[in-house]
This record gives sequence, C-alpha cells and structure tokens, in this order.
Amino acid sequence: MPRATQAVDVMVPYSQKSKAAKAIAARWPMLQQIELSQVIRFMDPGDPDQFGKAKPVIDIMLPWSKFQETISKDHVIVNPETGHRIPTVEAAIVAKYAALISPHRDREKKEYDAGDMRRILKANVDKTNKLTLANLADQVWEQGGVDILRFLELAIENKAFPI
Repeated sequence: MPRATQAVDVMVPYSQKSKAAKAIAARWPMLQQIELSQVIRFMDPGDPDQFGKAKPVIDIMLPWSKFQETISKDHVIVNPETGHRIPTVEAAIVAKYAALISPHRDREKKEYDAGDMRRILKANVDKTNKLTLANLADQVWEQGGVDILRFLELAIENKAFPI
C-alpha cells in the first residue's frame, strides 16, 4: 500500500532529461523548476511548507549509480495499455534500500524509507526473486546483496532495521 506522499519521482535517462523537463513544464507551467546534479525538481509555490517554501511535487530523477542504470534498463515492467514503465518489485526494494543506507539522507526520511521498504518486502515476500534482489543490491555497494537479504529476514520477523 502506498503511503501519502506529495512528490512523484520519475527516473529518466540523461538523454531524455530535457524532453521530460519540457513536458512537465508545459503541462504545469505554474511549477518552479530547480535543476540539481541528480534531479530536476518541480516545486509548487501555491502549496508552501511550514517554512513558507514551495513543496516539491515532481522529481525527475537522473541515474547517478550503476544500480539505477540497471533498474532503468533491465528491471521494469511495461504496462501494455498505457506504455508506462514501472519498476519490478526487486527494483523498488533496492531503490528504497539504497536510500535507507545512504549516509547523505537525513534520519527522518530514512525512517519513511524503512517503513516503505518493510511494507514492500512483507507484501511481496513470496513474489520476490532473492537472487535478483541480492544481485541488484550488490550494485549499491559490495556487500549489498548479503545486507538486503538480512533486511528481508528482519522484515519477515518484524524486527527493526539498522538505520
């Protein structure tokens, strides 16, 4: 089950970065656009946060790591009706895992990531290919495969993740 989150993340290859940004800007011209090294963020000035700053509503994520490039290339399912590309369950788990273990992510967001990852793991324990999961997590860091399988066991046992 998805949690209530405001921002939508869309991963695009670098070659599609400008095209994606132009399409979003054309559709929602009221959004403010900020380009960073790994993301193009669209902010809604009509919906400020508690500090009066525009909230992010759409993030065009750019692949900054091998695992993200692999996900975009090899771990997507294409909806035959819409043509939308969505990540496989293993890709979704590994994306949350990467955020959860990142030394650059603040603790509050890591706690959201932990809850998201736990829900995905528990809801898909019988549908998850453990070898695919471990191989993809090994692209996050050299011990990622072993580590993510430990997270899977912790989720099944309903134990806390080490964040």
